[in-house]
Amino acid sequence: MTRYNCKTAKELSIVDYLEQCGIQPQRIKAHNYWYLSPLREEQTASFKVNTRLNAWMDFGEGTGGNLIDLGIRIHHCSVEEFLERLNVGNHDFSFHQQKPQNVNLQPENPVVITGVKALEHPALIAYLKTRGVDPAIATAYCKEIYFTVGGKPYFAIGFANRSGGYELRNNWFKGASSPKDITIIDGGHKAAIVLEGFIDFLSLLQLKGGQSQSDFIILNSVALAEKAVPILENYQDVFLMLNHDKAGIAAVEKFQTSGISVTDASGFYKGFNDINDYLTTQGQTPLQPQIRHKVPEERSRGIGR
Repeated sequence: MTRYNCKTAKELSIVDYLEQCGIQPQRIKAHNYWYLSPLREEQTASFKVNTRLNAWMDFGEGTGGNLIDLGIRIHHCSVEEFLERLNVGNHDFSFHQQKPQNVNLQPENPVVITGVKALEHPALIAYLKTRGVDPAIATAYCKEIYFTVGGKPYFAIGFANRSGGYELRNNWFKGASSPKDITIIDGGHKAAIVLEGFIDFLSLLQLKGGQSQSDFIILNSVALAEKAVPILENYQDVFLMLNHDKAGIAAVEKFQTSGISVTDASGFYKGFNDINDYLTTQGQTPLQPQIRHKVPEERSRGIGR
């Protein structure tokens, strides 16, 4: 019988877990499943599970996380006690779950940007530090974004894409404003590095001391990999540093069969899911000696925006 630990439990589908608990979504839009919150009483569904990220967000509380974060809240128990519940197959709630209404496909509450300013809020700076990123590196590429979801105000670190949308992150929220697109950091170099998200981009710069002799393509979602192909055709060298999960592996294969010459350069964080995972686990070990032989030293004009 499978014995779950913290790592394997986080990989379990939150949607499947809720279904096993008898909880059904109120509406579904693409990767987003909306529920009446299992953490409190409410009349309008404001609890979202994103199946691509396998993460939940309770907009009524401003909290979110992974399956373990949800389980310990629902059952009012410790992490160890929740893991034991998983291992014995006990998914019952300790309270009466709200009855679901009719499930229907409706547009989700859109993210509406209400303000953009320099990144300086102490809570966002603290979040960057928990991810091992020097705020001085992040402020060169990120903004402090104020936005609403369903009319309720929030703020987060914003990373702009080439179409004017923003990837949004803080300690409890992962989302994006429309339009969704890739981000290109063009410094006029002959080599490009492809990354999945901007936290990995910032993490790579952290490991490289804030300097690089490469341009960067940040996908902001592996689903947008095809959009990057025409851009990458213009580079002599393309290095892939994507996540070590099913989606990342599939994206690597997509690039390898696209007709452009690519190198999978993810070996330096082998054993870790992504670059940020490597950074926060290994600390501030300089990266240059590890990959210098892979990336040609082109004449640098700095990292452009």
